[in-house]
Amino acid sequence: MDLFAPSIVLKPAAENLWAGEADPLYAHLGGRFGGWTAAVLLKAAMQEDGVRGDPLSLTVLFTDAVGDGSIEVATRCLRSGSRLQFWRTELGQRNKLCAHAQVTLGVRRKTLRFTDAVMPEASPPEDPGLMESVPPVPFGQQFSARWSTPSPLLQTTDGRARSVFWLRDKMGRGIDHVLLAAMADFAPPRIMWKRQGFTVSSTVSMTVHFHATPEELAEVGADYVLSEVDCRRCEGGYFDHELKLWSRSGALLATSEQVAAFRD
Repeated sequence: MDLFAPSIVLKPAAENLWAGEADPLYAHLGGRFGGWTAAVLLKAAMQEDGVRGDPLSLTVLFTDAVGDGSIEVATRCLRSGSRLQFWRTELGQRNKLCAHAQVTLGVRRKTLRFTDAVMPEASPPEDPGLMESVPPVPFGQQFSARWSTPSPLLQTTDGRARSVFWLRDKMGRGIDHVLLAAMADFAPPRIMWKRQGFTVSSTVSMTVHFHATPEELAEVGADYVLSEVDCRRCEGGYFDHELKLWSRSGALLATSEQVAAFRD
């Protein structure tokens, strides 16, 4: 399966080196949508020969903007054991490092399983009372987001910087780990809950933990997933948030934490 096709096409350029293009459909103000960048870094590792297991976690540091044009992604297997693999991936453009990631893959086995997290209550995405709202930038148009809580893009709010909304890819691509990585960065800047108008922010670092089984991903297919995002603190030009992605049936598919920068 060609993950996140046709947006991310990586072709072999040399050993442990992949070449591609920055997709203009996922442009953000001043660069590329961080979720797209994270997805590229994950996909490069997953395309390598000898890769084993499913993604367990992805940690990305965003060091510079990804502009238009060609990109290169270098990969390196740091360690491969019987059940775990550790990869490092680096995305470069025009002799600058734009982002790098730590990718952890694991072979899952049958064990005791439980989920203490509780899925928030939300009307189904087909509810006509839910409002459609996405950021007014190119990457926002690639997703459908139907809001259970009020969207700060549509109204002023001075409440808790928390959001719950249904999210899916507008191209109808089935959910997989690469698309989950992109969705983990799809959340309006938390500062917007405290001020009126669209605010630009940039993700500085993000870690995604993948929990979904192959069966749970297959069950979701191209359906909506529920995104639950909570801010913990905003101060000094930075904020953090934690995010959970749920299937319609209540499976916790992925969790994420990030720190982002913003300007007053």
